Amino acid sequence: MPKHVSRRARAKAPTAATLIMRSGIVGLMVTCGIAVVDLAIPDPANAQSPATPVPGSKPDAAAVRGGAAQGNATATASKQEPVLLTADQVTFDEVNSVVTASGNVELAQGKRSVRADKITYNQKTKVVTATGKIRLVEPSGDIIFADYAELTDNLKDVFIENIRVLMTDNGRMAGNEGERREGRLTRVNRGVYSPCDLCKEDPTRPPLWQIRAVRIVHDNEEHEVRYKDATMEIFGIPVAYTPYLSHPDPSVDRKSGFLTPSFGNNSNLGAILKTHYYWDIAPDQDATFDLHYYSQQGPLLGGQYRKRFESGRLELEGAITRGDVANTTIVPKETRTRGYVAARGLFDIDETWRAGFDVKRASDPTFLRRYYDFREDYLTSKAYVEGFRGRNYAAVTGYSFQDMRYGNTVPEPVALPYAQYNALGEPGSLLGGRWSFDTSLLAVSRFKNAGPDTQRFMAQPGWERNIVSNAGFVTTLSGSVLVAGYTAQQFNTADPTTRGNDNVSRFRFFPQGQATVRYPFVRYGESSSQLVEPIGQLTFAPKLPNGRVFPNEDSLDVEFDDVNLLQPNRFTGIDRLDDGMRFTYGLRTAIYGHTQGSASLFLGQSIRLNDSNVGFTGDSGLEDRVSDYVGRLDLQPADWLDVNYGFRVDHETFRPRRHSLNATAGVPLLRLTTSYTYVDQTTARNAVTRNRVEQASFGVSSQFTDYWSLGVSHTQAMEPQPGPRSSLAVLSYSDECLVFQTIARRDYTVSTTGEKDGNTIFFRLVFKNVGEFKSPGINASFLGGGSANQ
Repeated sequence: MPKHVSRRARAKAPTAATLIMRSGIVGLMVTCGIAVVDLAIPDPANAQSPATPVPGSKPDAAAVRGGAAQGNATATASKQEPVLLTADQVTFDEVNSVVTASGNVELAQGKRSVRADKITYNQKTKVVTATGKIRLVEPSGDIIFADYAELTDNLKDVFIENIRVLMTDNGRMAGNEGERREGRLTRVNRGVYSPCDLCKEDPTRPPLWQIRAVRIVHDNEEHEVRYKDATMEIFGIPVAYTPYLSHPDPSVDRKSGFLTPSFGNNSNLGAILKTHYYWDIAPDQDATFDLHYYSQQGPLLGGQYRKRFESGRLELEGAITRGDVANTTIVPKETRTRGYVAARGLFDIDETWRAGFDVKRASDPTFLRRYYDFREDYLTSKAYVEGFRGRNYAAVTGYSFQDMRYGNTVPEPVALPYAQYNALGEPGSLLGGRWSFDTSLLAVSRFKNAGPDTQRFMAQPGWERNIVSNAGFVTTLSGSVLVAGYTAQQFNTADPTTRGNDNVSRFRFFPQGQATVRYPFVRYGESSSQLVEPIGQLTFAPKLPNGRVFPNEDSLDVEFDDVNLLQPNRFTGIDRLDDGMRFTYGLRTAIYGHTQGSASLFLGQSIRLNDSNVGFTGDSGLEDRVSDYVGRLDLQPADWLDVNYGFRVDHETFRPRRHSLNATAGVPLLRLTTSYTYVDQTTARNAVTRNRVEQASFGVSSQFTDYWSLGVSHTQAMEPQPGPRSSLAVLSYSDECLVFQTIARRDYTVSTTGEKDGNTIFFRLVFKNVGEFKSPGINASFLGGGSANQ
């Protein structure tokens, strides 16, 4: 039952009151603890209305203008949202027109709210005063803390003493006094800014870093934080000064401005300073400009441009400098303009088709290695049109290559066009299985008599079906027919049928079938499941004639392992074929934990059933009727151990021909990694001198605190030229407001130019929220480096 509320001056309202203020009349009634305060509508008793003209007289122009203005103000005010007030107790001083709310007081208007121990509102001055543990929540999500604040009745203009601001990205501002104007500008005088957390043991200690300024302004419309007479302090010690500084506020994903520079030193380039400027051109496009300074070389200017379209994207990148190509006994020193360009785009034509390109070119083979640590042998460029519909795929592609190996004078070929079409039927659509159809057209051109020009057309229909018997046997039947036609110019071989004939034409018809039988034994335990699966496969195809030689563009190398053991053709393409009949067998065993952990082992071998000279080299493992043994071990018993080991063993001498090991063990406090590669490329089985490649890398990393981590790695070659190859050490510190990295690298290799890469040390220091550039290296979208962001 509501209690009566006295109308005497300074009458106290009951707890949980609703206050309605309208037309200058104050009424109080007990409800459920919410007050609706219409603070924006003026009292009509005090408002001046337009004068009523007396007959025969002219109206006062000023009065008319004032009345119109007052009417517009009233209309505007009526559109504003009401202010909601909650409090434990409300007191109204009718004489002084002052409303006082105390005890868990909250004022809310729209997305903006104020909480305080006590809030008073003066109807005459339209000023709201808040005291004691004030918290002002902005629509942007920023929170302002203070002990004393004065606000206008619409809560947009505020004056605050001892202001503290918590931003949405955990950044903090604090100052002696501050103000907010029009709900847009938050100004802090004699303030500091820092995104770093305060020390829990001693909150009065300075944060890790902070910016101290005479004035700090946060602009909610420009989404920018600006500083006047700013000083950067680290551990409370001033380290840098600037009369003006700005950076985007937390609501901004990107904004134009200078990014954090990085610096280092290189044996060949000298001292290095990398500066970056980010340009936010429009919501759909941006650019980054790079300027690198080297004490022993000329400066390098580079940049990236990115644009999004409604149906595609475009990325451009490049760099240019004038510096030394080399300075060794093999290559004389030469100073010239150097650089690289790269472009990538992808555009949708319609729902089925799209077109794209990926182009990379460098001025010389050593530019990318020297300035961007790019060590690949080739740059591949392509342009293509491709289409997807259901299970069908079609594409027309052109390829071009740039050899990055210094001193290689043989021109690289151009593949244009390479057209392909692949179709796959639905399961059970043909004789209980599914059909497939693959076709392609390839033209390879070489210049300056560097090799044959080849044209090839192929079509290959196929079929596959899986059959599961009641006894548990899983049988896979498959077959295909390859039809291919070749023409080649300047094609010379040791084959008597083609010797002296530069232009040849070839036709190939090659049917092949396979039957694979698996019998999986599965056991389900309380904590794991075990699998033992023997595999047998029969492959049958006609024997190819030995006298006819075909151009070879896609089957120049063979790597025999567990991956291609069961494939119909162990070559990488169709220019060389795995003919005749053979039997392949293997065994797969595995154990899988129900919660975590797994281990699997595969062993296999292939036996040719007839004599066939398919052209496998002496180090391939397939040159004899009986192949080498191949296998793979995968071991992951828990998160702290992961081992992957592949091998190939000679079938006669049981001598290892290939080892490939990748292993990781440990926890974040101490983690060990290793990678080992061994390949015996000796052609003759009983040769005394072996042609072997053996190399290993080792690494140790430790996240020894919440913020600090250390990683060390080393690569060592054992054969054919023993010795170290490279060493790397990375020390990193990362917390909520600062990233610091020291990267030191020692390169022991010598390039084909005779130039030693030497030592490199690089420093990266990032003050979060102020600006960041993730590099170094060529853009990740092109060649595997980083990208710029703010």
